[in-house]
Amino acid sequence: MHIEQYGPEDGSDLVCVLGWGNRLHHENVQWLLDQFVGEGYRVHGFQIPTVITDFEREYVTPVAEYVSDLPAFRLVGHSAGGLIAAYLDGARTSTFLSPFWGFSRGQVGVDDALLGLVSRLPVDRAVLPSGTATRSAIGELATDRELREGPSRAAPTFIRESRRAHRDLPPVDDDAVVFCTLADRVVSVRAIGETVPAARTVVYDGGHELFASRSRAEHLDTLLTAVDEGASAL
Repeated sequence: MHIEQYGPEDGSDLVCVLGWGNRLHHENVQWLLDQFVGEGYRVHGFQIPTVITDFEREYVTPVAEYVSDLPAFRLVGHSAGGLIAAYLDGARTSTFLSPFWGFSRGQVGVDDALLGLVSRLPVDRAVLPSGTATRSAIGELATDRELREGPSRAAPTFIRESRRAHRDLPPVDDDAVVFCTLADRVVSVRAIGETVPAARTVVYDGGHELFASRSRAEHLDTLLTAVDEGASAL
């Protein structure tokens, strides 16, 4: 788990947990973090590992221990970071960007039954093609470096732990706001719809990453207001 801080030391704390394969130095990630810094937040950016063997120990616990030292914080979670964020308590507001609350239909080129079989393999090496490192899947603004550095394979242990985290997903805060695209090929849109009502969901045009989609400027004000105020912003 790699963590970096951005923005003024005396700013309100905002915790941003990135998705699987996102890097803090990626251009579009930096664009997103810069928007938060521009609002005066002290941003705590979390870059998560792509290979894990225990969801709680390697994903949730490091973030939970870190935020426990913050007097108050707002929370933003993207994709797998949105799955982690759902397990955290105490945020003033929770904003989810394309949260990974379920595998999309046909993810990694196999059906759910085969995913279940693969997840039983005790293999913690990235050997399973992910099919996610494409501009059409991620967003039109995804850079060549982002696509090149994005993971093209997943470990069976990551699949196993993700499926377990999906099954045990706790109730999401009543004030939480979700941004997603109905064209998402990386995460399950159905799982999002079953977890958060439409009234607290903002739909955008583009790929999996709002911050790498051409429509990002159109939704920026709504995103920043949601982070600041929660569902009352909608």
